[in-house]
Amino acid sequence: MSDQHTVGTAMLQLVASQGIPAVFGLPGVHNLTFWSSDAPVRVVGVRHEQAAVYAADGYARATGRLGVAFSTTGPGAVNGVAAFGEACVSGSSVLLISSDVSSALRHPDGPRGILHEMTDQAAPFAAFGVRALTASTGEQALKEVAGALSRAQSSPGQPTYLGVPSDVLSKPWHDPLPSVPALEQPHGADPDAVTALDSLIRTSPRVVIWAGGGVTQSGDAGEQSVAQLAERLGAPVVTTYAGRGVMAGHPLIVESSVHEPEVGALISGADLILVVGSGFDAMNTKNWKMPMPERRAAIGLGDELARTIDWDVLAVGHLVPTLRALDASLGDVQREPWNDIRLREVIRSRVAADQRTTEAVEFVEAVETWPADGVVVTDMCIPGYWTSSHAVHPRRRRLINPVGWGTLGFALPAAIGPAAVGLRTLAVCGDGGPMFALGELATYVQERLPITLIVVDDGGYGMLRFDQKVLGHDNRGVDLVTPDWQLLAQSFGIAFTEVSDATGMRSALAESARRDGPSLILQRAEFYPPASTSPRWFEAIPGNTETA
Repeated sequence: MSDQHTVGTAMLQLVASQGIPAVFGLPGVHNLTFWSSDAPVRVVGVRHEQAAVYAADGYARATGRLGVAFSTTGPGAVNGVAAFGEACVSGSSVLLISSDVSSALRHPDGPRGILHEMTDQAAPFAAFGVRALTASTGEQALKEVAGALSRAQSSPGQPTYLGVPSDVLSKPWHDPLPSVPALEQPHGADPDAVTALDSLIRTSPRVVIWAGGGVTQSGDAGEQSVAQLAERLGAPVVTTYAGRGVMAGHPLIVESSVHEPEVGALISGADLILVVGSGFDAMNTKNWKMPMPERRAAIGLGDELARTIDWDVLAVGHLVPTLRALDASLGDVQREPWNDIRLREVIRSRVAADQRTTEAVEFVEAVETWPADGVVVTDMCIPGYWTSSHAVHPRRRRLINPVGWGTLGFALPAAIGPAAVGLRTLAVCGDGGPMFALGELATYVQERLPITLIVVDDGGYGMLRFDQKVLGHDNRGVDLVTPDWQLLAQSFGIAFTEVSDATGMRSALAESARRDGPSLILQRAEFYPPASTSPRWFEAIPGNTETA
């Protein structure tokens, strides 16, 4: 196929016009137009379609822009479903464009044996309740890309799946590109809801604010609006995983896990909890068994929030305009802080003094030395849980984790996204998760990505091993053969360091942060899980022995 300007390259041109410098994908016989020399953006070639979508997700979360992934038809598209699901549940702005079989070859009555053919390739993606369709023309395909670029500016993020028949994708395109629609002005909550919030707050002297990923996605305006309200009310602010880094360093922010008993006591000791920009999901709230004040209010979008708990006031609307209206309504209210916010130091000292968790706390403190302008991506593993729940993050969008859908194997490929645009990226893994995507080490090297991969090797699925112990079960299926990590790194030409403690980890991280290409740091350790993991929730709620 000779290089020419096609519908596929026009899609890339449209993406590039919005300042997106890199996209992620795997070539196949039906989508080679994306690898044309006419491509105006960096096309990062990965080794598995799941990694392409994870990388796009990582890029989106780290930058706040649309992450774009490509796959080929049939099995290539379906390979990306799990990663697409993570983006959907986490509200990440991802566009997956997949080729589909040629429309000229399809039969109107059903499959006829075309290579990679599916009856409805969009169906697995539509199951997540997001926009998922197959374009029939180049005009429609480009319009959908423009729409996804527009929706990426909204909060929460809205993933999109777009299938394009291979004959449409490779058609010449010489017309002007469609414009990206202006985002509709975000609407605040109904004035009656704002009035109800005002009344509830005025009669609640002690308010605690629960800030989630919607604050992160709302950018400076969202963070400033939450900080302004907190300062007006003297309200401590706790954050979910997705809210880490919000109001970093502010005297009212509680920089510790909501699962720790001291934070639970703070929340339950308030007169009112005000949830902003959070889905108030099961994992952040211990399946909604966390101690709560009698009064509960929330500002957010979507039906899911309404199904979590019973709210005294649920203000449905976008975060920033609603918070601004509420702040104006509360104009004569000004309170002093009602709680000593220095909980992080108290919790850190207590957990560090516990012999079961001392080593994990030291690991967290080493991870905190990663450059402030870098990104930290965690996996579903014990060191990842410690980093996500207890590390202090100096800014929004520094921490990326898959707690939305809980996809093990996330960190290694997701780190590709931010690293591809020059952000020094730290991926925190156990030894099980990397096995899902070891082939992406080749991507690390070929693309010369500034990624440091930490592997904490405990010989298997350490979290599940702990789960089995709590349940009184024998350990079965959780002890794994692991590779010789040094030989593995050397086989790809990746710099390797093995450390035995946090001092060595600090030194290795400092060295790897100065390196242009990838590094792998190994620590052989068996960390005790943090209180944020479901088998330990009962320790923070006396008498509760339930797990997730």
